[in-house]
Amino acid sequence: MLTVRLHRAPVAPATPAYEQELGRVLRLAQEGFYWQGEVEDLLIAIRDGGDLARLARSGGPIISRFEAMRVELQAIRDPALRDDLTALDEIFANHAMLLTCALDLLAVSWRSERLREEQGRLGGVGRQGERLAELTGRLKRLAEGA
Repeated sequence: MLTVRLHRAPVAPATPAYEQELGRVLRLAQEGFYWQGEVEDLLIAIRDGGDLARLARSGGPIISRFEAMRVELQAIRDPALRDDLTALDEIFANHAMLLTCALDLLAVSWRSERLREEQGRLGGVGRQGERLAELTGRLKRLAEGA
Protein backbone atom coordinates (compact mmCIF):
# COMPACT_ATOMS: atom_id res chain seq x y z
CA MET A 1 0.00 0.00 0.00
CA LEU A 2 1.29 3.46 -0.94
CA THR A 3 1.27 6.22 1.69
CA VAL A 4 0.96 9.84 0.71
CA ARG A 5 3.13 12.42 2.40
CA LEU A 6 2.08 16.02 2.32
CA HIS A 7 4.81 18.60 2.00
CA ARG A 8 2.62 21.37 3.29
CA ALA A 9 2.37 22.45 6.85
CA PRO A 10 -0.88 21.59 8.53
CA VAL A 11 -3.49 24.30 8.29
CA ALA A 12 -4.05 26.20 11.50
CA PRO A 13 -7.57 25.98 12.85
CA ALA A 14 -9.79 28.87 11.88
CA THR A 15 -10.03 31.69 14.38
CA PRO A 16 -13.50 31.76 15.88
CA ALA A 17 -15.60 34.65 14.57
CA TYR A 18 -15.90 36.13 18.07
CA GLU A 19 -12.12 36.52 18.35
CA GLN A 20 -11.93 38.22 14.96
CA GLU A 21 -14.74 40.61 15.86
CA LEU A 22 -13.22 41.27 19.28
CA GLY A 23 -9.91 42.05 17.60
CA ARG A 24 -11.61 44.56 15.27
CA VAL A 25 -13.37 46.24 18.18
CA LEU A 26 -10.14 46.40 20.19
CA ARG A 27 -8.24 47.95 17.26
CA LEU A 28 -10.95 50.60 16.83
CA ALA A 29 -10.94 51.34 20.57
CA GLN A 30 -7.15 51.67 20.56
CA GLU A 31 -7.25 53.93 17.54
CA GLY A 32 -9.90 56.06 19.21
CA PHE A 33 -7.73 56.26 22.31
CA TYR A 34 -4.81 57.44 20.17
CA TRP A 35 -6.90 60.13 18.45
CA GLN A 36 -8.32 61.19 21.81
CA GLY A 37 -4.91 62.58 22.71
CA GLU A 38 -4.89 64.63 19.51
CA VAL A 39 -8.39 65.93 20.30
CA GLU A 40 -7.25 67.07 23.73
CA ASP A 41 -4.22 68.84 22.24
CA LEU A 42 -6.48 70.63 19.76
CA LEU A 43 -8.95 71.61 22.48
CA ILE A 44 -6.14 73.23 24.44
CA ALA A 45 -4.94 75.08 21.33
CA ILE A 46 -8.51 76.25 20.68
CA ARG A 47 -8.87 77.35 24.30
CA ASP A 48 -5.68 79.37 23.93
CA GLY A 49 -7.01 81.14 20.83
CA GLY A 50 -4.94 79.36 18.19
CA ASP A 51 -5.17 80.02 14.48
CA LEU A 52 -8.58 78.80 13.27
CA ALA A 53 -7.41 77.86 9.78
CA ARG A 54 -4.54 75.73 11.08
CA LEU A 55 -6.63 74.10 13.79
CA ALA A 56 -9.49 73.35 11.39
CA ARG A 57 -7.06 71.71 8.96
CA SER A 58 -5.76 69.57 11.80
CA GLY A 59 -9.12 68.83 13.37
CA GLY A 60 -11.15 68.09 10.25
CA PRO A 61 -9.49 64.77 9.42
CA ILE A 62 -9.74 63.67 13.06
CA ILE A 63 -13.44 64.42 13.14
CA SER A 64 -13.88 62.52 9.88
CA ARG A 65 -11.94 59.54 11.25
CA PHE A 66 -14.09 59.34 14.37
CA GLU A 67 -17.18 59.32 12.16
CA ALA A 68 -15.66 56.67 9.89
CA MET A 69 -14.88 54.52 12.93
CA ARG A 70 -18.53 54.77 13.93
CA VAL A 71 -19.48 53.37 10.52
CA GLU A 72 -16.94 50.55 10.95
CA LEU A 73 -18.48 49.69 14.32
CA GLN A 74 -21.88 49.20 12.67
CA ALA A 75 -20.46 46.39 10.52
CA ILE A 76 -19.66 44.32 13.62
CA ARG A 77 -22.66 42.17 14.44
CA ASP A 78 -21.57 39.95 17.33
CA PRO A 79 -24.31 40.19 19.98
CA ALA A 80 -21.77 39.52 22.76
CA LEU A 81 -20.09 42.83 21.90
CA ARG A 82 -23.25 44.93 21.56
CA ASP A 83 -22.77 46.91 24.79
CA ASP A 84 -19.14 47.67 23.93
CA LEU A 85 -20.09 48.72 20.40
CA THR A 86 -22.78 51.04 21.73
CA ALA A 87 -20.35 52.58 24.22
CA LEU A 88 -17.67 53.12 21.56
CA ASP A 89 -20.21 54.67 19.20
CA GLU A 90 -21.29 57.12 21.92
CA ILE A 91 -17.70 58.00 22.79
CA PHE A 92 -16.62 58.49 19.17
CA ALA A 93 -19.69 60.65 18.49
CA ASN A 94 -18.91 62.71 21.58
CA HIS A 95 -15.30 63.29 20.58
CA ALA A 96 -16.22 64.29 17.02
CA MET A 97 -18.97 66.64 18.21
CA LEU A 98 -16.81 68.16 20.95
CA LEU A 99 -14.06 69.05 18.50
CA THR A 100 -16.56 70.34 15.92
CA CYS A 101 -18.27 72.57 18.47
CA ALA A 102 -14.95 73.81 19.84
CA LEU A 103 -13.84 74.84 16.34
CA ASP A 104 -17.19 76.56 15.81
CA LEU A 105 -16.75 78.37 19.12
CA LEU A 106 -13.29 79.56 18.12
CA ALA A 107 -14.76 80.96 14.91
CA VAL A 108 -17.28 83.14 16.77
CA SER A 109 -15.75 83.78 20.18
CA TRP A 110 -14.63 87.27 19.14
CA ARG A 111 -18.28 88.32 19.23
CA SER A 112 -18.75 88.43 22.98
CA GLU A 113 -17.08 88.11 26.34
CA ARG A 114 -19.44 85.25 27.24
CA LEU A 115 -18.27 83.21 24.24
CA ARG A 116 -14.64 83.89 25.16
CA GLU A 117 -15.38 82.62 28.68
CA GLU A 118 -16.78 79.39 27.22
CA GLN A 119 -13.73 79.08 25.01
CA GLY A 120 -11.55 79.42 28.10
CA ARG A 121 -13.26 76.41 29.69
CA LEU A 122 -12.09 74.02 26.97
CA GLY A 123 -9.53 71.38 27.85
CA GLY A 124 -9.80 67.61 28.02
CA VAL A 125 -12.52 65.30 26.81
CA GLY A 126 -13.82 64.64 30.32
CA ARG A 127 -15.69 61.57 31.46
CA GLN A 128 -15.99 60.15 27.94
CA GLY A 129 -12.20 60.08 27.74
CA GLU A 130 -11.99 58.14 31.00
CA ARG A 131 -14.70 55.83 29.72
CA LEU A 132 -12.71 55.13 26.55
CA ALA A 133 -9.56 54.38 28.55
CA GLU A 134 -11.47 51.96 30.79
CA LEU A 135 -13.22 50.28 27.87
CA THR A 136 -10.00 49.92 25.87
CA GLY A 137 -8.27 48.31 28.84
CA ARG A 138 -11.15 45.91 29.42
CA LEU A 139 -11.28 44.92 25.74
CA LYS A 140 -7.53 44.31 25.75
CA ARG A 141 -7.78 42.05 28.78
CA LEU A 142 -10.70 40.23 27.18
CA ALA A 143 -8.78 39.71 23.94
CA GLU A 144 -5.71 38.43 25.79
CA GLY A 145 -7.89 35.89 27.57
CA ALA A 146 -9.77 34.79 24.44
